[in-house]
Amino acid sequence: MQPAPSKRARFLHIIVGGWLLALGGLGCTSPPEHGGTYAAFGALDTIEATDTPRDSALAVLAQLNRTAFDSAFARLDAYAVTRTVRTEQLDTTGATTAYRTRTLRYPPGPGPGTIQRADSAGRFQAGGVLARLTPSQSPRARPGNLAGQALADQPAYLAPRTQEAYRYALRRDSLLDGTPTHVVEAKVRSGERGADRSIRYARLTVDRASHELVGLTTTRASRILLFRERSQITLRLRRAPDAAWVPHLTRVRAVVDVPLRAPRQFRTVSAYRGYAAR
Repeated sequence: MQPAPSKRARFLHIIVGGWLLALGGLGCTSPPEHGGTYAAFGALDTIEATDTPRDSALAVLAQLNRTAFDSAFARLDAYAVTRTVRTEQLDTTGATTAYRTRTLRYPPGPGPGTIQRADSAGRFQAGGVLARLTPSQSPRARPGNLAGQALADQPAYLAPRTQEAYRYALRRDSLLDGTPTHVVEAKVRSGERGADRSIRYARLTVDRASHELVGLTTTRASRILLFRERSQITLRLRRAPDAAWVPHLTRVRAVVDVPLRAPRQFRTVSAYRGYAAR
């Protein structure tokens, strides 16, 4: 069963919203459109190289605790934190044609950040249908809850009734910032069983001791009304000074095909550092 169109649309909204936020204030113009198609995203999985039984991977997923992951962005209000965000526009070969970088320092609480550094080059495509998908945002705005958009309430690779659509693998000997973790991979099956799954691949990093989800990468391909979207998203958490799990790195790369326009490919990376409690 596919996610509801409204849920898929919300995922597209947050991706596009991030681009528009990064483009804010640039005064960008649209260069002439060009032909060509974008290359497929690079393979991330190592399923073919593992021989761990499927049941072992499913046992780890059955104990998965999502509390830290789901609340990581809400927890940002408890700290002062520095965020560096870089958005790039890519051509059909994967080369960067424009970029914008900002470094912001956010105080504790819900207030906006202070821009400490900004840099840009090239010309972003702007306007058109994409610009009407989301309201404009201040460049100083606090980051949205990307975790809530990346991980649905019960994605197909976690729901027991739809897990037959995926192959699974488990790596036990992994570390995340010194924390022992399991890494579970799910890859959609070829053929009829996996044909209708929008999430084609998922990699979950799980704290061995607490079973908390502390990292996630997904590859998605879906159609939303007249839009076609292909995306990879990565979220990685880290320990704050008080040992709580907080955002460390987010990475989104996506191609959105819009009717009557050339496909657009963007990549946005945000890195969080300098956590200081209230």
